[in-house]
Amino acid sequence: MKKLVLCTIVMLLLISAAGCRKEEIIITTEDISVNTILAKANGELKVATVEEFDKPYYTIGELKTFAMSEIDLYNQNAGGEKIIMEDSQIKNGKAIMLLSYTGMDQYSAFNKVAAAYFNGGIEDNPINMPATLVNVKDKAPVNSDEVLKNDKYKVLIMNEPYDIIVDGAIKYYSDNAILVDKNKIKSAGEGMTVVVFKP
Repeated sequence: MKKLVLCTIVMLLLISAAGCRKEEIIITTEDISVNTILAKANGELKVATVEEFDKPYYTIGELKTFAMSEIDLYNQNAGGEKIIMEDSQIKNGKAIMLLSYTGMDQYSAFNKVAAAYFNGGIEDNPINMPATLVNVKDKAPVNSDEVLKNDKYKVLIMNEPYDIIVDGAIKYYSDNAILVDKNKIKSAGEGMTVVVFKP
Protein backbone atom coordinates (compact mmCIF):
# COMPACT_ATOMS: atom_id res chain seq x y z
CA MET A 1 0.00 0.00 0.00
CA LYS A 2 2.85 2.40 0.86
CA LYS A 3 4.45 1.75 -2.53
CA LEU A 4 1.19 2.57 -4.31
CA VAL A 5 0.81 5.87 -2.43
CA LEU A 6 4.48 6.74 -3.04
CA CYS A 7 4.18 5.91 -6.77
CA THR A 8 1.03 8.04 -7.02
CA ILE A 9 2.75 11.00 -5.37
CA VAL A 10 5.79 10.66 -7.64
CA MET A 11 3.58 10.49 -10.74
CA LEU A 12 1.65 13.61 -9.67
CA LEU A 13 4.92 15.49 -9.09
CA LEU A 14 6.24 14.48 -12.50
CA ILE A 15 3.01 15.49 -14.23
CA SER A 16 2.91 18.85 -12.46
CA ALA A 17 6.59 19.51 -13.24
CA ALA A 18 5.99 18.76 -16.92
CA GLY A 19 3.05 21.17 -16.94
CA CYS A 20 5.17 23.98 -15.49
CA ARG A 21 7.61 24.16 -18.38
CA LYS A 22 7.72 27.48 -20.10
CA GLU A 23 6.44 27.21 -23.65
CA GLU A 24 9.01 28.34 -26.21
CA ILE A 25 7.93 31.31 -28.29
CA ILE A 26 8.63 31.03 -32.00
CA ILE A 27 7.79 33.14 -35.02
CA THR A 28 7.60 31.96 -38.62
CA THR A 29 7.11 33.71 -41.93
CA GLU A 30 3.64 32.14 -42.03
CA ASP A 31 2.63 34.06 -38.87
CA ILE A 32 4.03 37.45 -39.86
CA SER A 33 2.25 40.32 -41.61
CA VAL A 34 4.21 43.30 -40.17
CA ASN A 35 7.81 43.89 -39.11
CA THR A 36 8.28 41.80 -35.98
CA ILE A 37 11.11 41.22 -33.53
CA LEU A 38 11.25 38.42 -30.95
CA ALA A 39 13.70 39.10 -28.09
CA LYS A 40 14.71 35.81 -26.48
CA ALA A 41 15.78 35.74 -22.83
CA ASN A 42 19.24 34.50 -23.86
CA GLY A 43 19.86 37.65 -25.94
CA GLU A 44 19.16 36.08 -29.33
CA LEU A 45 16.84 37.95 -31.68
CA LYS A 46 14.49 36.67 -34.37
CA VAL A 47 13.63 39.49 -36.75
CA ALA A 48 11.03 39.31 -39.51
CA THR A 49 10.89 42.13 -42.05
CA VAL A 50 8.01 42.70 -44.42
CA GLU A 51 8.45 44.68 -47.65
CA GLU A 52 6.26 45.35 -50.68
CA PHE A 53 7.16 42.86 -53.42
CA ASP A 54 4.59 43.39 -56.15
CA LYS A 55 6.77 43.96 -59.21
CA PRO A 56 6.71 41.04 -61.67
CA TYR A 57 10.39 41.45 -62.54
CA TYR A 58 11.52 40.64 -58.97
CA THR A 59 11.92 37.05 -57.80
CA ILE A 60 12.28 35.63 -54.31
CA GLY A 61 15.37 33.78 -55.51
CA GLU A 62 17.12 37.04 -56.43
CA LEU A 63 16.14 38.57 -53.09
CA LYS A 64 17.48 35.55 -51.18
CA THR A 65 20.72 35.60 -53.16
CA PHE A 66 21.25 39.30 -52.46
CA ALA A 67 20.41 38.92 -48.75
CA MET A 68 22.64 35.86 -48.35
CA SER A 69 25.59 37.65 -49.94
CA GLU A 70 25.16 40.52 -47.46
CA ILE A 71 24.81 38.11 -44.52
CA ASP A 72 27.83 36.04 -45.61
CA LEU A 73 29.98 39.16 -45.95
CA TYR A 74 28.89 40.40 -42.51
CA ASN A 75 29.53 36.99 -40.88
CA GLN A 76 32.94 36.76 -42.51
CA ASN A 77 33.92 40.19 -41.17
CA ALA A 78 32.43 39.41 -37.74
CA GLY A 79 34.45 36.21 -37.44
CA GLY A 80 31.60 33.72 -37.17
CA GLU A 81 27.99 32.90 -37.88
CA LYS A 82 26.30 35.86 -36.18
CA ILE A 83 23.31 36.11 -38.54
CA ILE A 84 21.32 33.26 -40.10
CA MET A 85 18.56 33.48 -42.68
CA GLU A 86 15.88 31.20 -41.31
CA ASP A 87 13.22 31.63 -43.99
CA SER A 88 11.86 33.86 -46.70
CA GLN A 89 8.71 33.84 -48.79
CA ILE A 90 6.31 35.91 -50.83
CA LYS A 91 2.86 36.28 -49.30
CA ASN A 92 0.08 38.61 -50.49
CA GLY A 93 2.45 40.72 -52.59
CA LYS A 94 4.93 41.13 -49.73
CA ALA A 95 8.38 39.66 -49.20
CA ILE A 96 8.84 38.31 -45.69
CA MET A 97 12.33 37.48 -44.47
CA LEU A 98 13.13 35.94 -41.09
CA LEU A 99 16.66 36.38 -39.76
CA SER A 100 18.21 35.18 -36.52
CA TYR A 101 20.86 37.35 -34.77
CA THR A 102 23.11 36.22 -31.94
CA GLY A 103 22.54 39.56 -30.21
CA MET A 104 21.42 43.16 -30.50
CA ASP A 105 24.95 44.32 -31.29
CA GLN A 106 24.84 42.20 -34.47
CA TYR A 107 21.37 43.46 -35.40
CA SER A 108 22.39 47.07 -34.82
CA ALA A 109 25.63 46.79 -36.81
CA PHE A 110 24.14 44.83 -39.73
CA ASN A 111 21.14 47.15 -40.14
CA LYS A 112 23.05 50.33 -39.21
CA VAL A 113 20.48 51.38 -36.59
CA ALA A 114 20.65 52.47 -32.98
CA ALA A 115 19.18 49.81 -30.70
CA ALA A 116 19.99 48.16 -27.37
CA TYR A 117 19.15 45.00 -25.43
CA PHE A 118 20.65 44.55 -21.98
CA ASN A 119 20.11 43.23 -18.45
CA GLY A 120 18.74 45.45 -15.73
CA GLY A 121 20.72 46.09 -12.59
CA ILE A 122 22.49 49.22 -13.78
CA GLU A 123 22.97 52.26 -11.59
CA ASP A 124 23.99 54.79 -14.24
CA ASN A 125 22.10 54.49 -17.51
CA PRO A 126 24.31 55.64 -20.40
CA ILE A 127 21.35 55.76 -22.81
CA ASN A 128 19.26 58.90 -23.03
CA MET A 129 15.81 57.37 -22.68
CA PRO A 130 12.42 58.63 -21.43
CA ALA A 131 12.39 59.79 -17.80
CA THR A 132 9.36 57.62 -17.05
CA LEU A 133 7.92 54.31 -18.21
CA VAL A 134 4.36 52.99 -17.95
CA ASN A 135 3.75 50.31 -15.32
CA VAL A 136 1.76 47.44 -16.86
CA LYS A 137 -0.16 46.79 -13.62
CA ASP A 138 -1.74 50.18 -13.10
CA LYS A 139 -0.66 52.22 -16.15
CA ALA A 140 1.02 54.73 -13.81
CA PRO A 141 4.31 56.44 -14.75
CA VAL A 142 7.41 55.09 -13.00
CA ASN A 143 10.92 56.57 -12.88
CA SER A 144 13.03 54.84 -15.57
CA ASP A 145 16.23 54.90 -13.51
CA GLU A 146 14.50 53.03 -10.68
CA VAL A 147 13.17 50.38 -13.06
CA LEU A 148 16.61 49.81 -14.59
CA LYS A 149 18.13 49.04 -11.18
CA ASN A 150 16.25 45.73 -11.00
CA ASP A 151 18.68 43.01 -12.16
CA LYS A 152 15.82 40.56 -12.81
CA TYR A 153 14.67 42.59 -15.82
CA LYS A 154 15.75 42.73 -19.45
CA VAL A 155 15.56 46.02 -21.35
CA LEU A 156 14.96 46.35 -25.10
CA ILE A 157 15.26 49.70 -26.87
CA MET A 158 14.25 50.16 -30.51
CA ASN A 159 13.98 53.20 -32.79
CA GLU A 160 12.03 51.48 -35.56
CA PRO A 161 8.36 50.56 -36.00
CA TYR A 162 8.10 46.87 -35.02
CA ASP A 163 5.76 44.54 -33.25
CA ILE A 164 7.97 43.51 -30.33
CA ILE A 165 7.48 40.10 -28.72
CA VAL A 166 9.52 39.23 -25.63
CA ASP A 167 10.42 35.92 -24.04
CA GLY A 168 8.76 36.77 -20.72
CA ALA A 169 6.23 39.15 -19.19
CA ILE A 170 6.33 42.87 -19.97
CA LYS A 171 6.52 44.94 -16.77
CA TYR A 172 7.11 48.49 -18.11
CA TYR A 173 7.08 50.21 -21.50
CA SER A 174 7.46 53.67 -23.01
CA ASP A 175 4.27 55.71 -23.26
CA ASN A 176 4.52 55.97 -27.06
CA ALA A 177 3.97 52.21 -27.46
CA ILE A 178 0.80 50.13 -27.31
CA LEU A 179 0.57 47.09 -25.05
CA VAL A 180 -1.01 44.31 -27.13
CA ASP A 181 -0.53 41.29 -24.86
CA LYS A 182 1.43 40.29 -21.76
CA ASN A 183 4.49 39.71 -23.96
CA LYS A 184 3.79 41.91 -27.01
CA ILE A 185 4.11 45.65 -27.71
CA LYS A 186 3.39 47.63 -30.86
CA SER A 187 6.26 50.08 -31.03
CA ALA A 188 5.98 53.73 -31.94
CA GLY A 189 6.18 54.75 -35.56
CA GLU A 190 8.80 57.33 -34.64
CA GLY A 191 11.10 57.81 -31.70
CA MET A 192 12.45 55.45 -29.09
CA THR A 193 10.43 52.51 -27.81
CA VAL A 194 11.49 50.95 -24.51
CA VAL A 195 10.29 47.57 -23.25
CA VAL A 196 11.25 46.18 -19.84
CA PHE A 197 10.35 42.55 -19.21
CA LYS A 198 10.98 39.74 -16.78
CA PRO A 199 12.07 36.47 -18.45
